[in-house]
Amino acid sequence: MSKNASKSTGTLSRGKVFAYSLGDVANNLSFMMTSMFLMVYMTDIAGLSAGVAGTIYGITKIWAGAADLIAGQTVDRINTRWGRLRPWLLFGSTPLAIVFVLLFSAPAGLSPALTVAWIFLFDALFQLAYSFVNIPYGSLSAAMTQDSVDRSKLSGARSIASAVTGVLLSAVVAPQFNDTTGDDVRLRFTLTTIALAVLAVILYLICFKNAREVVPRSATKISLKRTMTMIRQNRPLIVLCLGAFFLLASIFTMNAVGMYYARYVLGNAAWYTFLALAQTVGTVIVASLVPGITTRFGKRNGYVGAAVVITIAFVLIYFVPDGNLVFAIVAWFLFGLGSGGTNALMFSMQADTVDFGEWKTGLRAEGGSYSILSFIRKTGQGVGGWAGAAVIGAFGYVGGAEVQSESALQGIRLATGILPAGLAILALVVMLWYNLSVDEHRGIVRELNTRRSEGAVSTAYGVDLGRVVVEELGDQRDLLLRPPSRGVLPVVTIFELEGSGATDIGPRLAEKLGVKYVPQKFSSDEVAKVEISALSSDNAFDRWLRTVSFTGTQDADLARALGVAEDFSLAQANRVELLKLAEDGAVIAGRNGALVLGRGVGTLHVRLTAPTNKRVERVMSKTGLSQSQAESRIAVEDRVRAEMSRNLYQWDPNADEYYDLVINTGTVTYEQVVDMIVGFYRSKYPETDTEVGTNG
Repeated sequence: MSKNASKSTGTLSRGKVFAYSLGDVANNLSFMMTSMFLMVYMTDIAGLSAGVAGTIYGITKIWAGAADLIAGQTVDRINTRWGRLRPWLLFGSTPLAIVFVLLFSAPAGLSPALTVAWIFLFDALFQLAYSFVNIPYGSLSAAMTQDSVDRSKLSGARSIASAVTGVLLSAVVAPQFNDTTGDDVRLRFTLTTIALAVLAVILYLICFKNAREVVPRSATKISLKRTMTMIRQNRPLIVLCLGAFFLLASIFTMNAVGMYYARYVLGNAAWYTFLALAQTVGTVIVASLVPGITTRFGKRNGYVGAAVVITIAFVLIYFVPDGNLVFAIVAWFLFGLGSGGTNALMFSMQADTVDFGEWKTGLRAEGGSYSILSFIRKTGQGVGGWAGAAVIGAFGYVGGAEVQSESALQGIRLATGILPAGLAILALVVMLWYNLSVDEHRGIVRELNTRRSEGAVSTAYGVDLGRVVVEELGDQRDLLLRPPSRGVLPVVTIFELEGSGATDIGPRLAEKLGVKYVPQKFSSDEVAKVEISALSSDNAFDRWLRTVSFTGTQDADLARALGVAEDFSLAQANRVELLKLAEDGAVIAGRNGALVLGRGVGTLHVRLTAPTNKRVERVMSKTGLSQSQAESRIAVEDRVRAEMSRNLYQWDPNADEYYDLVINTGTVTYEQVVDMIVGFYRSKYPETDTEVGTNG
């Protein structure tokens, strides 16, 4: 298989994607253990009051946000024969496992003050150790492949792994809280965490063994000064961060005290597993719907709608009758829909605010922007956990008691229902001030594309920006691709639906115009060399896996930042390459040329299409594939190329508005198409030298 061909259809096997996802299973064996069960461990087993337990939970979660920043600045400074990131999985997993076990192994004979000190110390160490494993693990996806489609698969796989781990973990741990008065309860927890820690280390090692760092680390560095300059003028980001604070506070208020609800309101701690499963199903379902929601309603409205759903879920949780598991499952399912929807849209909106910040200030700060959001989210988690514990403590919760008072039960209901509902409403109200619509973002992306192309030309020729732009010629073309003294040579970009004839038409067109022909970066001919089974590898499951990217994760902010930064880096490299290729005239196939060179003086942008049956016939003739194989190849090619364009440039290459000429090649010969384009070009640019070029 050729290297380029594999890049076009995806470079990573399902085995490597699965092995990578095991790293997030390992992550969540400890992360979710602390998120879901640490609070109840502190009150019902270690014997701390709810108020003290909540204070520890709150402080260490906020510290976790700072630890993420420390790890983000540190992990790639050390280079080894295994790379910069993988060694942290190899050497960091064991210290993480040790402090994780110690956190849940507070000795029975300690005084209350020493118990507080024990848990506080080891929770703080756990958060730091976790950051030094989770941050490089999240960064690893961008180092494993430059293919944005593959990176989406990796993040989707970790989202599913995260969601499934939560359910399995609750099935193992939750039943142990039905009786916390036994003499062996501390030993059981120590043994449970030892088993989880050993399993986590094994999974980290599997991930380490199967991952490879093949892409140089290129994400933007985090500069506090640069970030603060951008944030001050970035209202959408400020609003998003404030909304994220209240939303995560609401979610973790409920998460931190959810076990109390299962044990005392529903009457069976083991039933927490069913609640976690209902939440996971809701999260996975909404992940598949988010793209459609975004298209139809916009990101802000989709977020607000999801926040309404999560608010309703919290209210229902408050009113669930004692012992009614079915009612609770419905409420937790709605909670999954709301939390999954808001989380997915939050990441998507965050990427938009990075573009807005660059457009407003000229500063692009993916790392800083996501770091700020990550810290705010962790702060919200801490405040939420503290608030939930404070409420149940104020209403008289007694740790480890077989039966709680009516007042304590009311406190548990308030902490899992009304309080998080109020916080969710605050998040909803705040997000009404988010003023970056889909249409506005689309306009910003277009303007940024123009600026970046102008900047690239200015840098290439070492001249001021003002000298690379001329007055519009009446056709929206104002970007000079070469010095005026050298005249204008033909530049034609071609984008095709697979099987529309670009590989035959392009070279003939270049010859007639007297310029060079530049094929697609990842050509269909190369893809044809891939094994037949690989042509249909982009199946429904793979597409769905990419759809749920980052939806089910609560701690992947910096990983998402690296993905955005890597896409931007690739797009910029392609931009520079295109401008260099166009300098002496060219016919350029693919490469997002119609967008990047859209305003170039002397450019013509063409899109080729044809009826599906005609395209299938041509692919069969050219490659020897069967009809079903040709149909599969066409579907994969068209879908993946469009997806890569959306990831790298936020545009749809199949939208006719970007082209000067759209030609149906199914009803004319290739020579007629060539003559048509040449004639149209000469009529559009009569003064351009279309006879003498680099090949003339």
